[in-house]
Amino acid sequence: MGRTTTTRTALSAVLASTFLATGIGLGSAEVSARPSPQPLGCVPFISTFQLVPPLPGLFTPLPSIKGPSEFDGLPPAPRQEKLPAKVEFRDNTQGFNSRTEAVLHNGHLYARARHSSKPWRKVATPGCLDGEIVAISVNNNMLVALDKNGFIYSLDNLLSGPMLWNWTRMFGGPIWLWPGMQVPNKAAKQPVANKWSISHRISTSFKDPKGVTHPTTAGLVELVSLADDGSRIIYQDPWLPADFSYEIGGPEQGRFQANAISTSGSVTLVQNKYGDMFTRLYDLDTAGANHIPGRYSWQPQPKKPSAPNQLAERFNPGYAAIDLPGEDWKPQPKIPGTVTSRITIHDSGATAEDRELRVEGMSGGTTGYWHKPITASTWAFTPTGQPLRGQVLHGDPSTNQTALTLAPKNKVNFRGKLPDGWTMTTENFEWAQTKHPVTLTLPTGRTFNVELYTTDGLRLLPRGPGLDNNPRTLEGAIDFRSAAPWRPENAELNRLIRKQFNGAHVYETNIQATKNSLAFDRPGVVLVRK
Repeated sequence: MGRTTTTRTALSAVLASTFLATGIGLGSAEVSARPSPQPLGCVPFISTFQLVPPLPGLFTPLPSIKGPSEFDGLPPAPRQEKLPAKVEFRDNTQGFNSRTEAVLHNGHLYARARHSSKPWRKVATPGCLDGEIVAISVNNNMLVALDKNGFIYSLDNLLSGPMLWNWTRMFGGPIWLWPGMQVPNKAAKQPVANKWSISHRISTSFKDPKGVTHPTTAGLVELVSLADDGSRIIYQDPWLPADFSYEIGGPEQGRFQANAISTSGSVTLVQNKYGDMFTRLYDLDTAGANHIPGRYSWQPQPKKPSAPNQLAERFNPGYAAIDLPGEDWKPQPKIPGTVTSRITIHDSGATAEDRELRVEGMSGGTTGYWHKPITASTWAFTPTGQPLRGQVLHGDPSTNQTALTLAPKNKVNFRGKLPDGWTMTTENFEWAQTKHPVTLTLPTGRTFNVELYTTDGLRLLPRGPGLDNNPRTLEGAIDFRSAAPWRPENAELNRLIRKQFNGAHVYETNIQATKNSLAFDRPGVVLVRK
């Protein structure tokens, strides 16, 4: 085991040096060009994150040794009166899972059993990090802490007792071995403003957009952060390249400007400055990019049963594949009262659909929080009498004000030629979105509106954010069904589909996307920026 650990550490250090020396990887509009500081050296490289793979249902979580009594072995917090009597929120100062609740105070981390009135206990923390933590986030089996430079430090086994908790400063590919990674700068500079959140999905199943249940149980981790003006959502996965290249395309075709974000078990909640909110189930697996554990389909699927387990679904075509494109954003009802920017989503059951939303606010002059199951249509209020900690929002509870906070359209348009004088155009192309409107135009000027579906491909090496001169591989499909090519009056479109798209009403293809072109691997079409 020692030799394996040494080899992994050496490999990650070599890769890190290579990428940094060649300038590959951590480019971002928000990342300074100056040399970054280093992560704190006393935090270990290797933890159970690297030694025990997050295999579905086998090692997550590890069994506790003594149960809740393990907390009694930790030293008591010195100033109990400064710590909260209850933990009701998952934000960047406190959090909880089904077993543990944690709180950050003066750079130190404290914990106790969930729903306990027992004294808070000080969490064992590497000396150089203890007292230097500026923000935390907790979800399921994992806690993430940031230092003042935005470096990520992970605490494992939060669903087990404290005797099994352990730290690592590693985050990012290959396989959680990148020696130190930061969150985007704005998230780091506003550590307690709900600009970032950690998600650890270990639910028993999720439903795809067609309502089919899939028994996907892998312990998938992603850290989400708001970037730029709040309209971009970067996600970092400890098994993906150490960069800021992966994004969750935001609501309203990426134009929704969020002021706060929270995520739990791969379901993300965003809120704008008027209190309008959206939620979405999205991660590498549900988006269709990870073909190792998942089997996906862009095509219409005949009725097939759900698989009894993940292995059967992956290899037996008799069971339903995960339907693509993945789930879109869902608007949440406006809260009928005063709210703040302090928002929370947390697991409330075994499946991905079991999520509860909480928003700090007031009702009838009393402080507390609004809450509801994610699928419910109405909000309830729980009074706490505690001072409001989030920024009070001045939205209209009776009106959807999403349109008041939309970022400008990006005006990135692509156009290309098809045989027989046809042209293909897509306007305001947002690469991180999963659906893109496409117009097909005949020489006569007649148009057909169809859809292009895409998902970001799985990568091994770091790359820059967004679209640049380095091709980004998008997997996807062109869906002609909205134009009804089977109708007699659309015979010209039907002939084009038969001639150039193998007669498929949903035509699968990969796309090499740059800032100046979209090159379709099949049927060899290239759209050029206009």
